[in-house]
Amino acid sequence: MKTKTALLAFLGLLCGYPAWSQKPVQESGQPESRKEKRIEAKKQETAAEEAVSQPQTLSLQDAVGFAVEHNKSLKASRLNIELQQKMITEAISAGIPQINANLGYQTNFGQSVDMGETGFSIKMEDNLTLGASASWTVLNGEWIVGIQTAKIAKTLASQQVDADALDIKSTIYNSYYTILVCERLVQILQENLDNMSRILEHTQNMYKAGTVEISDVDQIRITVGQLNNSLLSMERTLDVNYNLLRIQLGLKAGTPITLTDHLEDFLGEEGFANLALKDFDINNNLQYQLTLTQEELQKKAVSAKKWAYAPTLSAGYNYQYQIVSGGFMTIPHTATVTLSVPIFSGLQRKSQLDQEKITLQQTQLNKSLLEDQLRLNEAQYKYDLQNATENYNLQKENVEVAKSVLGHYQAKFNVGNISSLDLTQANNNYLEAENNYTSACLDLLEAQTNLLKLYNELQ
Repeated sequence: MKTKTALLAFLGLLCGYPAWSQKPVQESGQPESRKEKRIEAKKQETAAEEAVSQPQTLSLQDAVGFAVEHNKSLKASRLNIELQQKMITEAISAGIPQINANLGYQTNFGQSVDMGETGFSIKMEDNLTLGASASWTVLNGEWIVGIQTAKIAKTLASQQVDADALDIKSTIYNSYYTILVCERLVQILQENLDNMSRILEHTQNMYKAGTVEISDVDQIRITVGQLNNSLLSMERTLDVNYNLLRIQLGLKAGTPITLTDHLEDFLGEEGFANLALKDFDINNNLQYQLTLTQEELQKKAVSAKKWAYAPTLSAGYNYQYQIVSGGFMTIPHTATVTLSVPIFSGLQRKSQLDQEKITLQQTQLNKSLLEDQLRLNEAQYKYDLQNATENYNLQKENVEVAKSVLGHYQAKFNVGNISSLDLTQANNNYLEAENNYTSACLDLLEAQTNLLKLYNELQ
């Protein structure tokens, strides 16, 4: 009866039952809490799936916020933080007492042991043993450093997510600007095509009246055809850029997008001038922050190898209870305390420590090199911003002049004072000026984005 009770108690512990009952322990509220978490996670997943398939009307800041939340590569990067948290738990667990239970059965198949000249023999009975053991690393410097290292690694993962988010923001900025520029060019080409089509119709009427030659009509017709092809090509380019933006936002293919901001909203010259005068605090740069954390991580790696020279202290406890005895006594309680002192490892530990020290030196040199590169980038980006601002102002003036010249030439052509060749040349000059202006706008905005990214100030 005693044997049966002990066996049932042990099996109850393994199955999560208390020793005095055959019913499972139910913690108050725990199943409901887990269920609520699953339901909430499912709701969030459903909401995210609906968001990436719904039509989007986005300002630049809306697009940035949407991408930070839904971009797939950024989602994968965020999982590294959760992964590092699990590694911290794993590192801590290595220093927590480890408890195990066992149930052992041994049979000798009824054999007997002959005692020799005494003439006696002992029958070997079966054994059924219930046991429990506990082990604990009391003192281990590498374990302590390992926990610290895991925490720094989590910080590094968090900083990497911030760096990836900054890259995504920069990409969204440039894609948004590129689409606005393409839309402006589409608008300019459409307006110019409509204008030249009206001129073509007017020229055909003039030809019928005998005031111009057929070559004038053909010249205008060629220009209209070229404009139509340019418009179709630019519309396809615009579609490609919208598709690229959908991928960056994490939207499904074909999801309608409407951009609410206009190109002129971002071309305030005062903001560019203030940015060019701003001082650079290198400690705000995410790349530099990552390098500092990597240096701290490597210092911990050196510390861990130093602790390999230190002794370790561990303790253990073992309990054995014989449910069915085979006739031999078993000691029920045993305890051990072990102090392990490393003496000589064939220079292995020294070699490993030297390797980590060399890696630390490399990390520190890379940090110094990055400082130089970042300061060089700051100077270059400010030069780019200044050059782009000057070019933007020049091209803006050129557009106004070219547009005015085209208007005068068109008026002269309507009264027959200039040829169609002169008109088409003026029109080409105007389109070139518009193209140069939009390119200057894009260069200016990209120069601003590069500097804001360097300063870690992209919103």
